[in-house]
Amino acid sequence: MPDRLIACEHCDYLHVEKDIPTGSVAYCVRCGSPLYSSALARFDKPLALAVTAFLLFVIANSYPILTFAMEGRVETNTLGSGVLTFWREGFPFLAIMVAVTSMLAPLLLIVAHIYVLLPIFLNQAWPGMQKVWRILALIRPWSMLDVFLIGLLVALTKLTDYAEVIAGPAFFAICVLIPTVLLMNVTLDPRYVWRRLAPKSLSYPVSADMRREASADRGQKTLLTCHTCAMVVVSDGKEHLRCPRCGDMVHHRKPRSLSRAWALLVAAMILYVPANVFPIMTVTYLGRTGADTILSGVSALVRAGEWPIAIVVFTASILVPIIKIVLLGWIYFATAMGLSGPLKQRTLIYRVTELVGRWSMVDVFMVSILAALVKLGNIASVQPGFGAVAFCGVVILTMLSAMAFDPRLIWDRAGMKKAKTKQDSSVNDDQNHIDKQGVPS
Repeated sequence: MPDRLIACEHCDYLHVEKDIPTGSVAYCVRCGSPLYSSALARFDKPLALAVTAFLLFVIANSYPILTFAMEGRVETNTLGSGVLTFWREGFPFLAIMVAVTSMLAPLLLIVAHIYVLLPIFLNQAWPGMQKVWRILALIRPWSMLDVFLIGLLVALTKLTDYAEVIAGPAFFAICVLIPTVLLMNVTLDPRYVWRRLAPKSLSYPVSADMRREASADRGQKTLLTCHTCAMVVVSDGKEHLRCPRCGDMVHHRKPRSLSRAWALLVAAMILYVPANVFPIMTVTYLGRTGADTILSGVSALVRAGEWPIAIVVFTASILVPIIKIVLLGWIYFATAMGLSGPLKQRTLIYRVTELVGRWSMVDVFMVSILAALVKLGNIASVQPGFGAVAFCGVVILTMLSAMAFDPRLIWDRAGMKKAKTKQDSSVNDDQNHIDKQGVPS
């Protein structure tokens, strides 16, 4: 349909969806956020990549990632070794988060693609396809195998100075799995999937509905946007309704978005102090025991001459959390106060902070790998510390805070203040006119 409507998820500006050349990206004319990209309407290639990713994931979980040899003793680890180690050491929160981000979420992501794309490719309908594809949107941010690989490289760098470390089949499987999953996502246009899953009788809002929206009274939204499948829905005056395409709840704005985002961010700020004060791990080497904080770990990498790895860890574990907390706090404050200013730049900052926050999990993955692999008693061993728990909490809370915030409020609040200022100015002008003319008795 040539005049189908699409709304920007970051500022809620309505656009008429147009066909664009393959490989191109359409951007919002108001805030500059990407609206959609154009890929071929085919499902065989992403399906083949999803099946390949599943086989690689099985290999990555079936064989050792690294083999650690020292003083005649050999230890190996798999993807699940860090989870078991955290659990046995009395850190269930870390065990659950590492299991979710490095094993469960990636597996569900791959399986969901296969479950939905295979019946579409075969022109069949399987039960629950809409629900599976809807849940996929919630899973995607928590799939962190790419971050796990960086943590794996950091752990490998730390170990090579002390013992012989050999990369196992799972290491190479993970290295191939990550670009395979990336290609699976890039070659698939989610719009085509939702259109194939939508009821055949479903009608989409068109440009005529946008004209009615523009002529509606202020505050009375006639069109709402589904946050899950991005469909523009005719609301008929309702503030909350079910999306006719994906079945998820559609709201004018996320309920209590700003207050929930603030609460999660404040909790992250509180945890940031113990995350940097307490050790993230305790290292025993040849009978000598020392505690490592995040900063001391970076210093050790610098002393070892591993500048590239040190820069990556310092950026992901120290700079990113601080900058994200500061920028999100500024965005929330400006939104609550209804400040206008550079709204486009503020939206861009929100998008970037939401995107990079997950990379701070590097240190947590590194500790899980070292604790599972280095278990040689007084010769060499690594135990996780409370700092890792607090730091993992900071990462999770900042991610949840960014997810809870509705960026469309940035534009709403500023627009409301502009409208109020204009109204107050009009009232003052009328009052001045009355004062000059006099009030008849």
